[in-house]
Amino acid sequence: MSVTKAPFGKLNGEEIFLYTITNKSGASVSLMTLGAGVHSLFVPDKNGNLDDVVLGFDNVEDYVNPDYGYQGLSVGRWANRIRDGKFTFEGKEYTAPQNQGTWTLHGGGRFSFTPWSVDETGDSFVVFSRFSPDGEDGFPGNATFKVKYTFTDDCTLRIDYSVLSDKNTVANPTNHTYFNLSGVDSETVENHFLMINADYFTETDESQLATGELGEVKGTMMDFTALHKIGDRINEPFRACIGDVGYDNNYCLRSKNGKFELAAVLEHRESGRKLEVYTDLPGIQLYCGGWLSRDYTVGKGTSLVTYRRGVALETQFYPDALNIADFPLWTVKANEEFKTTTEFRFSVK
Repeated sequence: MSVTKAPFGKLNGEEIFLYTITNKSGASVSLMTLGAGVHSLFVPDKNGNLDDVVLGFDNVEDYVNPDYGYQGLSVGRWANRIRDGKFTFEGKEYTAPQNQGTWTLHGGGRFSFTPWSVDETGDSFVVFSRFSPDGEDGFPGNATFKVKYTFTDDCTLRIDYSVLSDKNTVANPTNHTYFNLSGVDSETVENHFLMINADYFTETDESQLATGELGEVKGTMMDFTALHKIGDRINEPFRACIGDVGYDNNYCLRSKNGKFELAAVLEHRESGRKLEVYTDLPGIQLYCGGWLSRDYTVGKGTSLVTYRRGVALETQFYPDALNIADFPLWTVKANEEFKTTTEFRFSVK
């Protein structure tokens, strides 16, 4: 195992670096100081060929365009949506940036679109950190967020998140990598097979904001309790989906009380690649890039970031859990480290 550092480009005059972890088989992950993000991830197919299985950009400036979908970036302080950009915590109302219409998406985007520091590196890991002062983007507490990436010889990418705050606060960090296991530049994710370990999803209104109700997946196009192609039912009209966007929905995982368990399985049969997602969080957002334009010309080489070319599997608390009392939520206690872990385990089927 080894870690190397290389310049990636400049953003507002500040140098952005790539840290690449390579395992004994030659598989590797490259991580950006911008947004503590995943830039590339090379894993083998059934014939031993290494291909990049995540979307991204050659140009560092493309990563900070919110229309391009937060490719590979870490998200905080609060992932997903907050209705009206407001929430009440411990009896006080807080206001977050309304960066998507009248609501907050991904905490307003600051965490994703700014450089992070590198605290530590080892043979198989890199630790990124970012300090967020009290009141930044409306959230309470002077808080230090850390994201530790570890890449193993068996091609597991482990992400350990931690938050330390000087006062009680809330946090919902996630990673926004889009996977395409085919390694083929022109292929969408509709032929990928998916399983999600959930019987329910969070119902949404016409703006795709959580209503507080849970919907049963059985008998609907939301049902991924058994492996089947993403594209089988993605175009079906459904109350929780908007137009031809397809899936952009939170699933309520069966695991309870912070148990670290299997959340989802993604397979690409032609290449033989398989991805298993494990987490201790209660939810996972399935998003298949349906908001991305078919006409974008940006990406890495000829692998473009376009409509349905990647699938994001974002482990998280439920959307708008800050405003919905029945949704599970673990708060950050003052001077007590908050931790959560997600693993992306790659193999060949």
